[in-house]
Amino acid sequence: MMKIGVRHNLIYPVMLIVFIGLRKIVEILLDLYFKDIGKYLLPFLIFISKFIAGFIAKNASKHIIKSNSRKTLVGVKLIQSKKQVPKADKNFKIIVLIFFASYFDIIGTMIRKYFSTVISNKQFLEERLKSFQIIASALLCYFTIRIKIYKHNLFCLIIIFVCLVIIIVIEMSDLRMDIFIRLTSVGIIIFSGLGRAFLDTIEKYLFEFNSMDPFEVMMFEGLINTILIICLFFFVNSSIEEEIRIFKNSEHLPYLIILIILYFIFSALKNIYRVATIKLYSPMTRALAESILDPLIIIYSSIIDSHKKIWFFWFYHGINIFLSIIMALCSCIYNDFLVLYFCGLEHDTYLEVSRRSLTIDKNPALPEDNSSSSDEEEDTELKNIINSNN
Repeated sequence: MMKIGVRHNLIYPVMLIVFIGLRKIVEILLDLYFKDIGKYLLPFLIFISKFIAGFIAKNASKHIIKSNSRKTLVGVKLIQSKKQVPKADKNFKIIVLIFFASYFDIIGTMIRKYFSTVISNKQFLEERLKSFQIIASALLCYFTIRIKIYKHNLFCLIIIFVCLVIIIVIEMSDLRMDIFIRLTSVGIIIFSGLGRAFLDTIEKYLFEFNSMDPFEVMMFEGLINTILIICLFFFVNSSIEEEIRIFKNSEHLPYLIILIILYFIFSALKNIYRVATIKLYSPMTRALAESILDPLIIIYSSIIDSHKKIWFFWFYHGINIFLSIIMALCSCIYNDFLVLYFCGLEHDTYLEVSRRSLTIDKNPALPEDNSSSSDEEEDTELKNIINSNN
């Protein structure tokens, strides 16, 4: 009924998940021991680390090309040719797209790090709704860069959508908070997810249709975001005094500095593997990497609130944990890491398409009949599917 679908370059989404998890642990520690530090400092660390990591990776790729010792950098194939790689768009459009990608990045990050904590006191609301990103990314990729949605993809998207609706209904039924705050909290998380989906889709377009270096795009995005966050930081005068006060009044300043350094390193490595995952796979795989750890985070949230002995608490956390596991499994099925063998859901998966393609390659001599042309078309279609899945 179910098989594990092994894919090429699996190490890159796995490493992305690892650094997402490590950075989340640092975020939790910062939130526990150093309150209100994440409003501007953490976004700044994310953006400056993105710029520096992109700059280092870009120059490292140039060195590797000159030395001819390797042909790839973190899984991204490096192109070495005297001829310029053709681009689908002019430089002006590419610059505009990079700017919009940076805009969606900073909007989504500031919402996640600032507004969601200011407007709502709900813990880990983003983790409960993060699977919305895979729906948004799938639809954007389908309508913009024409990444197909097959039967098993549609099946997973429907299940994830139903789970998200149930979570939102439960969230709205929590009478401990004002209805406006509840609606606003859900709205900003969904808007943040849309921003992330737009960012990933623009990057995928630049990588595939304009042959842009992923690390160069990451470097420019980080530079633009760093400039914008610095301007925003000094525009809000009260934020300067608040950030300085946190450092002055901290009783554990050495531990704070260590956590900040770790956050910087993990953010840099996360962004390197993020663009590599988008380049080698798709924005939906990046969304999977972001959401697959959500069940563990929600379980941690339930442990924090375990002192509450009311029926709503057990129902609230129980249903959230169950639905988050279902959505994580559906995300794996969508990205062909898990393959379901019923109702024909396995037909267009990477595992089955590869198997059928290998069977055709091993038997090139086919009988000449009226179906030979259709067989050739099917062979071509299968190979196209494999290339699109890669």
